[in-house]
Amino acid sequence: MFKLLTALRYCKLPGPCRPWQLRLLLTLFSWLLLSIKVQAADKPVLHWCLDHFPRFHEFHGRNPPIGPSVDLMQELARRADFVLAYSTRTPVARCFRQISTGEADLMVNLNHTAEREQLMYLLPYNENIPESLYLQASDQRLIEQFSQLSQLRLVTVRNYTYNPTLMTLLKSQRQHLEVDSTLAGFELLRKGRVDGVIVPTQSSLEVIRHNPHLHYQFRKAALSFKFPERRYVHIGFSRHSKHPAMKAKLEQAINSMVEDGTVQRLYRIEQEKIGPTFLAEQ
Repeated sequence: MFKLLTALRYCKLPGPCRPWQLRLLLTLFSWLLLSIKVQAADKPVLHWCLDHFPRFHEFHGRNPPIGPSVDLMQELARRADFVLAYSTRTPVARCFRQISTGEADLMVNLNHTAEREQLMYLLPYNENIPESLYLQASDQRLIEQFSQLSQLRLVTVRNYTYNPTLMTLLKSQRQHLEVDSTLAGFELLRKGRVDGVIVPTQSSLEVIRHNPHLHYQFRKAALSFKFPERRYVHIGFSRHSKHPAMKAKLEQAINSMVEDGTVQRLYRIEQEKIGPTFLAEQ
């Protein structure tokens, strides 16, 4: 770098640079570029497979993804010293297939299941947000005890990973339906075909937000699904990654981000941005 600056200083003299000065400049500039490339090549490249997950990581047009999960992963890459490569918007099922082969290294915002544990190391980083029970806005019943659920025709979303304690409770119910999506559950509730839907809190609010005909049609029940045993969301690191040594670095970096409050800060900022919920008052 010193030689490059010296050569540039001499080239500022009156008249054009001499041939030997130009050759020196080109040689030094090429050396600088090569040095930068070598430094970048020393870092492993980890591929993050992600879908469109409103309020966490979102795609808008052809722009790079945005959201607190993106900020989290960028900080993780900085602390664990790797290059983060984003996928395009990819369905979750395809991400799991890529994780199983090592084509993708990372996923985020994952609940724990035994099947996922077989595919990847699940590294906890944030406490899980409990699901919510929605009723029709006109339904004035006060639901605040688990025993009251037996009186209701309830809907849950197929293939979503609920709290195991909650699912055990629901499977004992005779009036329990599963649907393919949160929107399908809300449609059944809006039409009065069921009494309540139990769905993920954050993504369900986003479904309501983007479907005006659902605005102010529902209210949240008072019942809380926060059980004594804490549940966490995880970053998944493929067991078939080409960089298995990164597991220890990832764990260390994630722990440091939890301990110094980085994770809570990033997700708290997003919570503060949330506008109207479009729910009826309780």
